[in-house]
Amino acid sequence: MDAVSQWISVDVNIPESHRELAMDYAMALGGLAIVENDAVFQVSYPLNDDVQVILGELKSFLLRQDATAMVTENVVDRENWNKNWQAYFKPTEITPDIIILPEWEDPDGFSHRIKTRIKPAMAFGTGTHETTQLCLQILNDSILGNEHVLDVGTGSGILGITALHLGAGAVDALENDTFTEENINDNLELNGITSGFKLQITEAPVLQSYYDLMVVNIIRARLFPILPHFFDSVRSGGKVIVSGLLATEDEETRALLETSPWKILQPYTKNEWIAYLCEVK
Repeated sequence: MDAVSQWISVDVNIPESHRELAMDYAMALGGLAIVENDAVFQVSYPLNDDVQVILGELKSFLLRQDATAMVTENVVDRENWNKNWQAYFKPTEITPDIIILPEWEDPDGFSHRIKTRIKPAMAFGTGTHETTQLCLQILNDSILGNEHVLDVGTGSGILGITALHLGAGAVDALENDTFTEENINDNLELNGITSGFKLQITEAPVLQSYYDLMVVNIIRARLFPILPHFFDSVRSGGKVIVSGLLATEDEETRALLETSPWKILQPYTKNEWIAYLCEVK
């Protein structure tokens, strides 16, 4: 059976005081819909080359929250998760103008000006997670028109696609996971985008000299090592959106950003998560 047709189903047992944060973090790693059953919640990840790294990050995080946390894993068929998604993934209003719609919803039934349609494949790119919602909110506040946008860690393409809907002129989308390519192409087609979105799936992307705006929505363990490589990617006066971070990581994130040519204009928060709108000095 092809690897992408199977998933690792993870059962997590962690005390209730840490469960909500643990579920958020599990979803931020790219998990499918959370299923809760008493003291245990279940989340699944695609069975690909990255899954062991993802599971390692999840287990380390859980044990940092509570040393009694327990994790068990099983391989399951992908098709059984389709019904879970339809129960979990509902239309998500970001602002009065922007709504994220799963592919099975009729966009004509919604009055929002911006309707980004997504075929669900990973939670980090469906609009259901707080970090994605923060990025979308900041994009709505930041895009004036015709910007050249750099979308680092594009995932499902949701941020780059919405940027184009908002009036950006072009998006360069970067990803290093080949598993995402089919989903990104599906989402481009769903949104009627045939030009302006350039995808690079590589560890060594070729970038334009300077972008007007960059958005990066990646959890801390992956974000901190790569972010300095993009310090010089945005023009002076341009904007940078940094997200994927827990509010408890604010101090160390600010310390990293102080080494950059970026000045924090405004932090945005939602529940346990924080994002930053920065301006290039």
